[in-house]
Amino acid sequence: MTDFFYSNQLRYKISRHLLYWLGFSSSLMIIWGTTGNNYKTHLIVQTLLLPARMLLVYVTLYVLIPKFYFKGSIFKFSVSYFIWLSLVTMLIQRPIWDVSRAHFFPEWKVYDMFTLSEIMGNLFDINRAAIIPIIFVFIKFYNKEQKRTLTLEREQFKSELTQLRNQIHPHFLFNTLNNLYSLIIKKSDDAEDALIRLSGLMRYMLYEANVPKVPLSKEIEYLRNYIDLEKLRLNNSNTIHFTTSMNKDSKIAPFILMPFVENAFKHGISNDKISTIEISVISDKDILTMMVYNTKKINSTKNKDEETGVGLVNVQKRLELLYKDKYELTQNETVSYYEIVLTLNLI
Repeated sequence: MTDFFYSNQLRYKISRHLLYWLGFSSSLMIIWGTTGNNYKTHLIVQTLLLPARMLLVYVTLYVLIPKFYFKGSIFKFSVSYFIWLSLVTMLIQRPIWDVSRAHFFPEWKVYDMFTLSEIMGNLFDINRAAIIPIIFVFIKFYNKEQKRTLTLEREQFKSELTQLRNQIHPHFLFNTLNNLYSLIIKKSDDAEDALIRLSGLMRYMLYEANVPKVPLSKEIEYLRNYIDLEKLRLNNSNTIHFTTSMNKDSKIAPFILMPFVENAFKHGISNDKISTIEISVISDKDILTMMVYNTKKINSTKNKDEETGVGLVNVQKRLELLYKDKYELTQNETVSYYEIVLTLNLI
């Protein structure tokens, strides 16, 4: 049924047009034929008037609407349609009707075609043929524009998400490679383990996370590998705790949690003083709660990007795009520590 009404295939278009004109002419034949019980004569009259009505409709559909309405000029379309309607009415439809009336209904009273009431009556009579096709085209055009707008919004949505993800990954990868390089220079026995963990991170980033949502367990494993890599470069003066708990392996947008962890290590770890980072990810059914706490570096010079945290700005944008009205993010900050608590509805 949908194909019949909306498809542009030639067979459907011809069928729709034939059905419309048959139904339109038949309805007028029945209305007028009932008054005089002369259906045959009125069918002939309606058939004779059909060319004028078809001319009005098809010029409107295939010339006026594409030229003016589809290009956003509703005023020009309205004016041009009224002019065309008047021309077809006065020059074609009314002469045909006058000849038909004189031949088939000589007893009917003759009215001056240039009186206001006659002009309006004739305009209304022929305009009836165009109302349904014009409304149909407008609805079809509206639906097409809605689909096009929705497609553009989806493409823009995907593009923005990709851009935000790409802004997060290079910074993380750069830090991780620097850590690995330091271990190799020191000829540390931990270099091999670090390389294996980095390989796992890269596999997740390039292959496993290339989908809209991933299992929460995979995202947590990604965080754990990152944290373990960071631990390798830190001394014993730093205290790092990472705890997780979940009773259901829900789905989550990849890399949505990582910037909070990365931010804690970037701004909270100092080998010159005792530093603390506490991270917990708890999932109770479909509600995830993440807490990240870190002590602050002391007397460190910060530029504007470090103060605001570019990664955190990006992840908040992603949260708005992916979990609008389904998340709550609170931030607590003092001169000595920084803490975030993220509550996320994963449904």
